[in-house]
Amino acid sequence: MFNINLIRVFTSCIVFGLTLVPHIHGHSLREQIDNQGFWSSPETEPFLPATDEHRAAWNRVLEDCFPFNTRDALSDHCMISLGEYFANEPVWSYYEHYFYGREGWRPLVRNFDLRRNHSRADFLNPDVPFWRHVFDDQIEQRQALSLRVFKDSKCTEILKTANAGMQVHLAEQCAARELFKYATYLSACMDASKLLATIQRVIPEEAPKYDGLNEFEMGLQLLEERVSDEALKSAAKHRMEKSYLHAYWVMAQCRQHGFILRPGRAVGSYTSTEEKLPWSVLNWSIYVPSHADEKKYHGLLSYTHRSLMKLAMKSGDDWAIRSGYLGRTYIAEFADDLMQRYPLLMHRALGDPLVYGGYGRAFPLKEHARHRAKAYLLLVEAAGEEFARSEIDPTKLTKEIKYVESGGLLTSPHSRAKVDAERLKRLRKSQEKQLLKEAQGELQ
Repeated sequence: MFNINLIRVFTSCIVFGLTLVPHIHGHSLREQIDNQGFWSSPETEPFLPATDEHRAAWNRVLEDCFPFNTRDALSDHCMISLGEYFANEPVWSYYEHYFYGREGWRPLVRNFDLRRNHSRADFLNPDVPFWRHVFDDQIEQRQALSLRVFKDSKCTEILKTANAGMQVHLAEQCAARELFKYATYLSACMDASKLLATIQRVIPEEAPKYDGLNEFEMGLQLLEERVSDEALKSAAKHRMEKSYLHAYWVMAQCRQHGFILRPGRAVGSYTSTEEKLPWSVLNWSIYVPSHADEKKYHGLLSYTHRSLMKLAMKSGDDWAIRSGYLGRTYIAEFADDLMQRYPLLMHRALGDPLVYGGYGRAFPLKEHARHRAKAYLLLVEAAGEEFARSEIDPTKLTKEIKYVESGGLLTSPHSRAKVDAERLKRLRKSQEKQLLKEAQGELQ
């Protein structure tokens, strides 16, 4: 069991972004991290400077909640302290939860489409969502409001792909900001329910060790078994502990309010209604086939969340746009408006060649690099060269920066027509391949 003062030192490093992992026996941190199953550092960088009040709130969490046992309920004092601390944490800090699993240090599988790679650049505009905006006394009112919006034909028209461009004039009528808050509630509750759920397994060699554990408990056990470096182990453990406490705090509120789906969506024999459902209907079994009655809610929740977020984004809500998924298919019919209104955000997204970044491998690598160069130049303009270098390494973009500075043209986001044409082309190729396979089968 950790001494409370030692816990305070380590968790302060994790929470407030101080350097935690020291020099490691003559090897580079990169090598050591790789050897221990860490493909990224368990350390975190603070998105916002911590105030004295916020540090004091975390110290109360340490006093009231540590050490804790996952099989015991957290005390009332602990829950009050968690509420005081997490209410003033930015939502984007919790879009990605990392845990130590069988594959090493990895993000928890994402449930909904959101932009997960927020950085300090997203906080250049300090108007950001905090958890106090989501978990307030308005959750049930937002559920009713969401149902009202889903019945409003002018609002649901926004979602149609044929309806090009952002519809900012409908932001108030369609309650865009409140829809974003309810979508964030759904996402947080879904992530928390998965993290806290007991995992069932049928792999014989793992059953004795891991059956009946949740993600957090299994991660702690794997850390002890596989990670020999104490600094790395402690950093990972305390980051996981913070995620666990956040999930516990979130789920305590989610259970009070349940969730409402977008009505009228059929899955098998079930059609979603306006009924309020408890979060306990979800099933998070791993390696065990889920019953259809339990599995259906996962897809319906994803559909509801996607509808809420896209409606809020296409209505022009700033928080939704800066939080939402920027995949090329998802934003095709309003990408031009996003480029005009959010150039830095879009060039950062278009510059990321990884699927993780939202736009994926939609361009040749040189086009992604040119967008990164443009993003770098915009960051220099907005926050100075030092800040820009902390976000994007310009030494790998020398040619691209010169190209952009000389007025070189950049590839635009794909339009809805282009996305649909590409989809049709893929479908035809698939059909041709299937016909060829069938013809070869007949010849044999």
